[in-house]
Amino acid sequence: MVSTLFALIYSWGAWTAWRKSPMYSMYVTLRIVAAIVLGGAALSSAAAAAAELTANRPAPVMVTAIGGVCFLWLLAFIWLLIQLSFPARPTLAAGTKLVNVNRSKLIPRARRLGWAVGGIALITLATPGDARVDVYAVGGVLVAIATATLFTMYIIARHLDRSLTAVESDPWVRWSYTPQDWKAWSEVEVARLQAETAPWQWRRNALTFGITLVAAAIPFWMNVNRDNWKWLTALTAFDWLMIVALVIGIEIWGKTAPFRMRRLLAHAAPVTYLGAGGIYADGVFNEWKNFGKYLISATVDEREPRSLTFVFAQAVSGGGTIEIRQSVLCPAGADADLARLQTALAATVPTATIALA
Repeated sequence: MVSTLFALIYSWGAWTAWRKSPMYSMYVTLRIVAAIVLGGAALSSAAAAAAELTANRPAPVMVTAIGGVCFLWLLAFIWLLIQLSFPARPTLAAGTKLVNVNRSKLIPRARRLGWAVGGIALITLATPGDARVDVYAVGGVLVAIATATLFTMYIIARHLDRSLTAVESDPWVRWSYTPQDWKAWSEVEVARLQAETAPWQWRRNALTFGITLVAAAIPFWMNVNRDNWKWLTALTAFDWLMIVALVIGIEIWGKTAPFRMRRLLAHAAPVTYLGAGGIYADGVFNEWKNFGKYLISATVDEREPRSLTFVFAQAVSGGGTIEIRQSVLCPAGADADLARLQTALAATVPTATIALA
């Protein structure tokens, strides 16, 4: 009952976030639902066929066959959903070389995955007896999840690189900055971020934190035999430790945001592109609208140095959205560019609040 309730809340939150997106349409929704239904049927059939064909084979062979079928299906399903839900790919001239801004950021992740695969392989080989099959199965699942995640990130990064290439090829506005202006702007952005970072206050958030701990323990107390109190206590304590670690991790992440911003700007090109596909500034590219993120406002910040503030709503797991801000240094004498941006953005994202001119 509790699991069903959480699933309903999760589904409703995800639906609400999708319904508010400017990408929403009943046609796209029906296509995604059809893909999910047909994909589920295809997975069941393929897994059943793999199990039938390997029924008389050793356990590792059966696990590998069924796991391989599920893994290949997962990759194909991820690719299909991304194609159905993301904006149409921009048209590029023949021979145009894609930029590598977003895909290059995945290289460290790919290296870590390679090290993880090697480590799991060594642990599996070093495990004696029948336990080796269990280690192999668990390790295979973890590697498959990590690989599928990396594959998803690569497909999305390639789409963003293609969109960024189109923006750089035909921008609405291109602004470049001198090294001195860029350094000064970097200091301003870091200082503003430091001033806006609100530390986690345990006393102020005690009630919310306590409610979260109680809610997280409910599924265990509803589904685990209460006579086995040692196991129940261990599960609850582990769950609470994970929540505390998550809160501490979020707090550390927030406190180190200015440091990450300084490092990002130090390696970013001192240039801004704004075009039909999105905005590239501070080394980061955001599309005006896609399945998981869309522009909700664009305004002028009159503080010196004058800048533009773009606010995006990004969908989060479990439904709902969070706001992400991207600031852009506005060069002197850019009034004509702002007027052009006002018209172009209002036409591209009519649901957003545009106040640039």
